Amino acid sequence: MKDNKKQYQEIKKILEDMRIEILKDINERRLREHTTHDEVGDDYDKASQERERELDIIITAQEKNRLQAIDDALRRIEEGNYGKCEECGEKIPPQRLKALPFATLCVSCKSAKESEEGIFTPFEEIEEEPFEEITEEVASEEEEE
Repeated sequence: MKDNKKQYQEIKKILEDMRIEILKDINERRLREHTTHDEVGDDYDKASQERERELDIIITAQEKNRLQAIDDALRRIEEGNYGKCEECGEKIPPQRLKALPFATLCVSCKSAKESEEGIFTPFEEIEEEPFEEITEEVASEEEEE
C-alpha cells in the first residue's frame, strides 16, 4: 500500500507537469494568433495563416480533451480510486499507468472497447484474401468482358 501511495504521488507530479505544459502551449498559441492576425500579406500568406489557425484549433481541442483526462486522473488520485479500471474494477498495471497516467481502462477492457468501436490497434491482424485468389478473380472478370 505504501508503494502504491509513493507511486501515485510520482504519477500525480507527472500529471501536474503535463497539465502545466499543455496550458503553456495553449497560451503560446493564443499569443501567436493575436500577433499574426493583424499581419498583412498576399493571398497565399493569408491562406497559410488560415490553415495554421485551423490546425491550432484542432490541436487546442485535443489538448483540452487531454487536460480533462489529466484533471480526472488527479481527482481519482485524491479520491483514492486511481488505478482501477472503470469497466471491470481490476487494478490497472503500473506500467500502463506510467505510459499513460490518465488511463481509465485496463488493457483488456480498452481492447474490447476499441473492437466494439471498430478501432484497429497495431496488434490486430486484418483478415485479407490471398493475392492469388484476387488476381484470379480479376483475370476471370476481364475474360468475361
